[in-house]
Amino acid sequence: MRVECEACRQLVEASFDVDGDAVRVSCPACGHASRVPLMLAREPGGPLCPKCGARRREASTSCASCGLASARMAAFGDALDASVPPSVREAWTRAAGDWGDAARHDELLRAAAAHSSYAWVAGRYRARGHDPVAARQLDRLRRAAEATLLAGATVRRDATARPYRSATGLLAILIAAITVGLIYTSIARHRVARPIAPATPVQPLVPGHPVSPSTIR
Repeated sequence: MRVECEACRQLVEASFDVDGDAVRVSCPACGHASRVPLMLAREPGGPLCPKCGARRREASTSCASCGLASARMAAFGDALDASVPPSVREAWTRAAGDWGDAARHDELLRAAAAHSSYAWVAGRYRARGHDPVAARQLDRLRRAAEATLLAGATVRRDATARPYRSATGLLAILIAAITVGLIYTSIARHRVARPIAPATPVQPLVPGHPVSPSTIR
């Protein structure tokens, strides 16, 4: 694209680069560079719903996505802002004030991760429309939120594994008790009983028959 350089007044093929919230235009003839504020394309419709983030029409009485009444949106937004820690809100203010500074957005991402304020911060970025910085930060927020969810799911699996450990110990005790009982039953079954000596029959006394000492015993 041929443009007239504002410094050397030559008609040149200028180069364009996105620099934060502006477009950097460089002249190949004199090396002059200028920054032009980026005009963001806005989606049709009114502002974002503070509850679900969907675009809503100015004349609508409620959000078409979540059903939140338009009359309650301002109060809902204020309550949502009040629920966010001050450190997150302050980080957003600094990032919005110095939009092209990547360090400010990194600071905001760390604050959102520390306080699990991904949804609130994402809503602020979505309100910027098709801004390239906002799109890049929304992708980073999404990945950070997914990593947080996966880490939480791993912790829950470890916590639910503890009851099975106690059940395993109880089962081991029960098996040991059954084994001892079987061994005791086997020993009792094969125990040899002591034999009882048979009784000596008593011989009756016959009249006129001599009595021997063995008969008296």
